Amino acid sequence: MNYQEFVGTVTGFLRESLPCGTKLEMLALEKNNGVMVDGLSVRRQGQAVAPTIYMNACYREYLGGRSLKGICDEILECCQETEFEGAFDVDFFTDYKKLKSTVVYKLINAEKNRELLKKVPHLPYLDLAIVFYCLLADTPVGSATVLIHNSHLTLWNISCVQLYRDAAANAAKLLPARLCGMAEVIRELSGGEDEPEDVGVPMYVLTNTQKSLGAACVLYDGMMKSCASRLGEAFYVLPSSIHEVILVPVSAVGSEQELLDMVRDINRTQVRDTEVLSDNIYLYSPVSGKLTLIEK
Repeated sequence: MNYQEFVGTVTGFLRESLPCGTKLEMLALEKNNGVMVDGLSVRRQGQAVAPTIYMNACYREYLGGRSLKGICDEILECCQETEFEGAFDVDFFTDYKKLKSTVVYKLINAEKNRELLKKVPHLPYLDLAIVFYCLLADTPVGSATVLIHNSHLTLWNISCVQLYRDAAANAAKLLPARLCGMAEVIRELSGGEDEPEDVGVPMYVLTNTQKSLGAACVLYDGMMKSCASRLGEAFYVLPSSIHEVILVPVSAVGSEQELLDMVRDINRTQVRDTEVLSDNIYLYSPVSGKLTLIEK
């Protein structure tokens, strides 16, 4: 079954299963790095909140072996959530005082997101951009993130500077940083079953405790200095994805170009398009206390 047939089957199932008057609408949504995805909006009659189902992701699950019935049943269950409307305060976003404590930030690629950056408050950072979102932990569908747009700043009558100040204060508390060796990461991913081979190059993974959008940990106050103390020297920062970065001591690196080539190859073969952070690398010097960009 190709993608269009899959979408037609799912939407047909929902039309038959949901109450009369439910509106199904396919939307083209822009994700990180300018990647466009299909979102199926399902709005039940009389409701202001409409869940959106990402059909591309559902199709990947189908291709991965999940049954069509299982996918349809899960989507239907989400759309039938009777508590969704009442439990979600749609007026929450009109009052900045209510959500100030949920504001955090993330790092994205500036060039790949140049169109998005016209619509959202942001601050430049090397070849990246700092953008802001609300981290909502207790919603009817679990944790959720909501990207902050320029229209929100107008509504709240606040500046980007204040937004950054609040995000910086919240991020380290809501999303604490975690630095661990690559061997430990591999053991965790394998459930303790695999003992990683000694590749000879010490590598450390920096992310947050949720392992989501954790590349922003490089922004945390004093974080780079703390990492330098642990590694005992200057280090390179490799942008593994928007979720984490890899730190490599300078003394363990023979060629910066080899690091650049490795990052660019991994971005093209192992990282989803929506999760690529940068094709460049960075160098932190404990002497200058600065992170600098290395492009070639």
